[in-house]
Amino acid sequence: SVGYGFGWVTLLPPAIAVYPRAHTRVAAGSDAAGCKLRLVKFVTPVAPGEVADFYYASARKAGLSAEVRREGGDLVVQGGKGAGRFAVYLRDAGDGLTEVDLATSGL
Repeated sequence: SVGYGFGWVTLLPPAIAVYPRAHTRVAAGSDAAGCKLRLVKFVTPVAPGEVADFYYASARKAGLSAEVRREGGDLVVQGGKGAGRFAVYLRDAGDGLTEVDLATSGL
């Protein structure tokens, strides 16, 4: 079961924390047995490419694998280590903001 609340933002892995200068819109997560999950949606005034570079560099510095690719209209940064995974989906919101969906599992 997933619970909602902004407190889940503080429980993100440090290498995959919410981007600086971001505004969180929704946060959810679970610590149920076998299901350590974090889900966050936020916006930032920084361009998608710069945000992707931040997550790629942060993940690599923390010893996580990371790759950047395009998926439809989204720029995606994903990777992990062992069974722990993360994915960051970024898109231009069309209003000068970048919309971001961030998910971690097992990290």
